Amino acid sequence: MRKRGIVIAAIVMSAMLAACGTKTVEENNAAKEQTVEESAAATEESTADSTEESVSAEEEKSSEAEVESTAEETTEETDENADATEADTELNNDSAKLPSYEYPGPEQFYSALYAYLTDELGSGFSGSDVTIPCPIIIHEDESDDNDIRVYGDFWIFNYELKGDTLECTSGGSFPGCVHLKKAEAGYEVTGMDRAEDGSEFESSAKKIFGDYYEAYTKAADDTVSRDSTRAQIIANYVAANGLAIKSYKDFGWDPVTLPEENIDSFYSVLD
Repeated sequence: MRKRGIVIAAIVMSAMLAACGTKTVEENNAAKEQTVEESAAATEESTADSTEESVSAEEEKSSEAEVESTAEETTEETDENADATEADTELNNDSAKLPSYEYPGPEQFYSALYAYLTDELGSGFSGSDVTIPCPIIIHEDESDDNDIRVYGDFWIFNYELKGDTLECTSGGSFPGCVHLKKAEAGYEVTGMDRAEDGSEFESSAKKIFGDYYEAYTKAADDTVSRDSTRAQIIANYVAANGLAIKSYKDFGWDPVTLPEENIDSFYSVLD
């Protein structure tokens, strides 16, 4: 009996050890599986993090590239706009409104005369940037302060500014006699006798100029002197207004370079 009990106990003990051993192997296997799973998960997480960082880096690079591209495009647009603005400015300078002509000399008498020629005779023309008169004075009669008479071939020229050149667009000659009188503020024009057009021109001109008719015809034929006076009046206008105009031009002719201004001496010869 005792031996059987010992045998039974040994068998039971072996079974228990076997069970314990089996459980330990299973637990070890389970632990190994868990470790593998955790390692795989960690690897996957690490790979995901690495992928996210890579994607983030790529996105950052892409964003920087877009910013640089936008900056370059903005710079190009700015340069193009600057060029366009400069071109527009140049165009605007050509067509900018010129100051109206005003007599630049000190004499009030001629200031009134030139203003009348510009405003009254020039009013018959339109579509120009500036009207500049060119009076070719034949004779002055100042014997009566209430009727000062200025005989002359009074020219009107209208110009448009093209670059640094005044191009003549229209104009004309108005031979006759301008009447002025003294006033409190200087002088004022009271009227003008004009030679008629067409077949009545010669007879009306002779009537107006009287003894000065021959002098008028000589002056009318002297285009060299008239062009010289015209250029000087323009040059003085340019200087008085600080303009960068260098020449004037008639249609079909070469530009004429302007002389130096002589405001202080030119107009005094008209006295």
